[in-house]
Amino acid sequence: MTTPGFTEVFLAFVLVAISIVIGRWWKIPVAKDMALGSVRAFVQLIAVGYALEFIFGLQSTPVVLGVLIVMTLVGAQTAAGRVKKLPNAFLLNFSAMLAGSVITIATMYVCNIITLEARYIIPLGGMIIGNSMNASALTIERLSSDIRSNRLPIETSLSLGKTWRAAAHKYMRSAATAGMISILNFMKTVGIVALPGAMTGMILAGADPLEAVLLQIIVGYMLLSAVTITSVVAVELTVRKFFTTHHQLRHES
Repeated sequence: MTTPGFTEVFLAFVLVAISIVIGRWWKIPVAKDMALGSVRAFVQLIAVGYALEFIFGLQSTPVVLGVLIVMTLVGAQTAAGRVKKLPNAFLLNFSAMLAGSVITIATMYVCNIITLEARYIIPLGGMIIGNSMNASALTIERLSSDIRSNRLPIETSLSLGKTWRAAAHKYMRSAATAGMISILNFMKTVGIVALPGAMTGMILAGADPLEAVLLQIIVGYMLLSAVTITSVVAVELTVRKFFTTHHQLRHES
């Protein structure tokens, strides 16, 4: 593979053109989104590239942590937009994502797997936050939907003397599973169905394949931890929005 430059990037735009032609041929109304999305991705990634080059040069831990906080805030806002009719959706997503990200990164640092250098923390943090964002949004949306659509059986369980946790347990478990399903599928098929991004990137950059594999295993375990923590925290925070301290289902939820 040739060393990528701006010329190669512009030539690769042929792939976008093929996608647009196919979309138009099949009358799929996404041609505009494809074109705008491709241009937007180009601008955003080039800007991020220059920004990261600047940040890496600073070697400032506070700046790195600030970048991660901003990424988490943006991710939480995006996730909150997927959750309908739930008060404080942004705070719920942010708290769950922050818990999953902080615990995972802190554990890796304590175990001396990573250092606090920007070139390690920011890319890995980005993967963690992105996966946590999806897990949080899916978990909260699934739990909210299940509780709202099963009010009668839940209220019946409560009337029979069950606690709110017992009445909502199967919905909590189902929601947490929904948030984790993507990473679980990834762990089952990685290396067989597809070669993941971190591993592929290292191999394309000329790294030893075994070294790339070992890094990918660490990344997989890292994402499993972050997604699991995020999903569980999201469930615990969200379910309390639907019940009172007297084990009653809130009718306004």
